[in-house]
Amino acid sequence: MFTQTRTNYVAAMDALEKMKQIAAETMGGEADDYDIDGKRIFNVETPEQGMSYGAIAARAIQLGGAYSGQTWPEDIHEITQRSVQNLAGSGLIGVAKDNLPRDGVIPGLACAFVEIELDLETGKYEILDYVGIAECGTVVHPQGLAQQMKGGAVWGMGMVGLERHVYDPQNGLPANVSYHQCGIPSYLDVPSVTRTGAVDIPDPQNPFGARGIGEPAMGCSVAALTSAISDALDGHMFGRTPVSADMIINHVTGGEQSFLPLQTNNF
Repeated sequence: MFTQTRTNYVAAMDALEKMKQIAAETMGGEADDYDIDGKRIFNVETPEQGMSYGAIAARAIQLGGAYSGQTWPEDIHEITQRSVQNLAGSGLIGVAKDNLPRDGVIPGLACAFVEIELDLETGKYEILDYVGIAECGTVVHPQGLAQQMKGGAVWGMGMVGLERHVYDPQNGLPANVSYHQCGIPSYLDVPSVTRTGAVDIPDPQNPFGARGIGEPAMGCSVAALTSAISDALDGHMFGRTPVSADMIINHVTGGEQSFLPLQTNNF
């Protein structure tokens, strides 16, 4: 989200500047004399003087050059250059490289809280409540963010409870080759309601204030669920995932674990 919104912004600003230049070349005046309203570009002093976006696109094709993608900035990536070439002559083309200031790597951050009920006789647990909060800058699409947070939560629940990756130590071949042996979560493995939210503080290095969230939604789910299991076991930490029912039973009964850390490919 952080990179995408920045690149979309600089490309849109390039397109807007070209629109203003085309309007000034066609209707007179300077580029700064013009503005847009979502449907047309018009002269700020005389709003009745304007052109539709369609007319601007047609005029861009007539003028050619950078306006219609016949030429492009030298600093853009070669893949972007090929995209511009494929679109050349089809209308107004906005293209630019993200040269906006940037200080360091911009992280997506998230935290989660889990309440479980653990059966010490079976090693099974039920997730009663889950809350995930993202620190992802300005929330551009609330529904999209909620779905991403919920998806990450389910992903993490699967990693903790189900995803045991076992490999043949001699040949490196996977020993569990089906969803039966390395399951994915179903509605039976997740809480009936997963609550999500966001801090919603704009990121100063993004023109929209946006920042991505992505995998942190999964990471915090794993950490919260393993911590809840640890709390139910008086602070015992397994230090790995998955934490399966047999591991819990082995711990409760004082038995040895079936495998040592790193004997399976755990995340």
